[in-house]
Amino acid sequence: MEKIRIFDIPENKMVSSGFCKLCLLWIILFTMIACSQANQLARGEKSTLEPDTRTEETTSEYFINKGGVVYDFSFVYLALEYIETGDASILDEIAELDATTHVLNHANQFGYDVPTDSRIELVTNLLSPIGEHRENLDFYKRNLTFAKEHIAEPDVAQRIALEYLPEDFSFSGSLFMTIGYDLGVAFGNNSSLNLAHPYYIQNMQELKYYAIHELHHAGFVMLKNGFMPSLDISTYEEMANVIEYLTHLEGMGTFAPLEIRSEENALDIDNDYISLQDSELMVELEREFFEIYFHFKNNPDEWVTDADWEKIYILADGKRLWYIVGAYMAKTIDMKLGREKLVNLIAEPSVEFINAYLSTK
Repeated sequence: MEKIRIFDIPENKMVSSGFCKLCLLWIILFTMIACSQANQLARGEKSTLEPDTRTEETTSEYFINKGGVVYDFSFVYLALEYIETGDASILDEIAELDATTHVLNHANQFGYDVPTDSRIELVTNLLSPIGEHRENLDFYKRNLTFAKEHIAEPDVAQRIALEYLPEDFSFSGSLFMTIGYDLGVAFGNNSSLNLAHPYYIQNMQELKYYAIHELHHAGFVMLKNGFMPSLDISTYEEMANVIEYLTHLEGMGTFAPLEIRSEENALDIDNDYISLQDSELMVELEREFFEIYFHFKNNPDEWVTDADWEKIYILADGKRLWYIVGAYMAKTIDMKLGREKLVNLIAEPSVEFINAYLSTK
């Protein structure tokens, strides 16, 4: 089964040359992480973006509370019951969940191709066609068991992500397990994983590593006080700022699971980590990254053209340079300047992340 990457762009998003490039970057960026702390309510529904007040470590069928992070399985349990029985009344229960609010807020904010006028229409869409979901029901149950036993109960996502965040940092949100919405997304203080995604059906173990990735993104943005550079850009200086931020964000998110992947012999599954092991390839990818970066950085007053957006495609979907080269930068800083320096850079302007790497060369 072919891996469907989370940065795939729906065809209906590609509208016109200049505008579509902006949409391309927008969707690539916010598939993984959403930054805005404004407009957090989705058409009046309650928000789950405030810090979670449940601090006691508790466990139930639907929730595994590990202090700063609540692993929330309520969506999956109810979805599995609906898929098995076809009882449409269960959709009403799913529609009222915090996990659905999380998905709806994300979809509203970033223009996902799902129904957003109605919560019940949204969950119906995510769980359709029911026949196809029913065919994969055993895989969903398998992934649910794995997520509980190997992610939530040992608190591996929070435990590993915190190793790549400042010592005094603490999470305050939920990691929702869903069915039917992207590979994984983060919005505000919360994150989610789609246990039904084809990639996880093929590679169950990847759930663990992407849980770390998504949770680290949430922590990253919290340390930035919700800041991300505007995507309404027109100059090379603004483009350089976007590249700096996304290289920092995705580089750290990709680096965070690297050690545990290595310990568990999981470096040869995901292409990003396969590339990181190829020293000759990394020399070429690094050269290409800095060629693009300094094209913008050294000419701050130039105006962005359609051809420039093609360079951003190379950094993102094309060759994933800000994931791969960004992770290589993080690894180098970690080795040469130390973990404390690496994690303290998160709260600084992201240009300092790149400058720190260049200082090691």
